[in-house]
Amino acid sequence: MIPVKVQCGCGQRYSFEVEPVNGRMAYAVACPVCGVDGTEAANGIIAQALAAAPPLPAVPRASGTRLHVATFAPHTPAVLAAVPPAPVPSTGPAKAAWYEQIWLALPLALVAVGGAIGGGCGGLAWGLNRIVFKKTRNPVLRYVWTGLISAAAALLWFVLAATLLSRFNKH
Repeated sequence: MIPVKVQCGCGQRYSFEVEPVNGRMAYAVACPVCGVDGTEAANGIIAQALAAAPPLPAVPRASGTRLHVATFAPHTPAVLAAVPPAPVPSTGPAKAAWYEQIWLALPLALVAVGGAIGGGCGGLAWGLNRIVFKKTRNPVLRYVWTGLISAAAALLWFVLAATLLSRFNKH
């Protein structure tokens, strides 16, 4: 097993141990934060580790015996093309931290103020916030977009509540 430590372009560091196949990764790896493929970076680290490894000791043989070496090039393109790519292990969606969960669910606070209207607006905003949080890679934009969605939910609640209140006051 070779320890591999990768630093992604987003700044996330992740590490694992791998048993290389033909001096390369046996499967694809990705950054756990942004999902960028880190297989080539891992292959480079494996190549460095293998180059720095001490050579294997010579096998002693009896004098007068011949050593027959079969010629086999495992790195030829034909051989590599015949090997199907290994499946990418699925880790599932990344769990959000507690403060991210609170930020995402902030619009649900409208339930206390506006009941069903606030619950509907807050639930809609919470669902949109989850989608935006999963699909936006830039952490600053995550909070900007979800903050705007939360503000829009509050504005929508206010408009709907004012409209309903004005209708009830007319009767």
